[in-house]
Amino acid sequence: MMRFGRLAFALVLASTQPVLAQTVPGQPAQAPVQDPAQRFQAYVTSEAYKSTLGQLAIMGETTSAPECKEHKPQERASLTIYGAPLFQTGMHPVAGLWVDRIKMDRCGAVSFQNIILQAQKDGTPPRAALLMPGTTMTNPPMQNLIMKDVLAGLEKKKKCADQSQIVPVSTKMEKESKPMKLDGKGMIAEGVWKESWTFKACGKTVTATIDLAADGKGGLTHKVKM
Repeated sequence: MMRFGRLAFALVLASTQPVLAQTVPGQPAQAPVQDPAQRFQAYVTSEAYKSTLGQLAIMGETTSAPECKEHKPQERASLTIYGAPLFQTGMHPVAGLWVDRIKMDRCGAVSFQNIILQAQKDGTPPRAALLMPGTTMTNPPMQNLIMKDVLAGLEKKKKCADQSQIVPVSTKMEKESKPMKLDGKGMIAEGVWKESWTFKACGKTVTATIDLAADGKGGLTHKVKM
């Protein structure tokens, strides 16, 4: 599934763990495809690309669930494009911003890792970084805003201020009280829903409830409850 939208991108997620940034390794040359959509489709389905994202997803799972010793990438769950990918003569795109959601087998349980990739103008491999795990419907900037409130809540209500001891485990949509609708640009125009974000915080499992609603301007409002 591909969804399109605009994004004021912040590469470094304001989370509690260091962002795992890597470069996607070079891929073998392929027969040139002129259509940008076809080129991108070939790019994100190549074995080198899938292997690299699988490794990143495993790193994310190891952080979120270290008690599981065997994490297995299963398949792509979704691909969300925020900036149209463009190619020149090289094998890597020179423009584009997208998030790949990878379905994982976490010791028999289903989980998801989200990886954001940003193409480089000079045609070098795109930069990649882990986002919040799970099935959140929020984009990276909104995740940044929510995490600021989550961290404040953990410090005030759970007496956990050491961010090195706070690890995101999962996110999940819990209840949609008003159906989500997208506008012609792929932006969320309508919708009200709740998500649960689970963390390991200073040795305890803590779940925050996130109330989200479309603001009618292409963005979202949020409220964090613990």
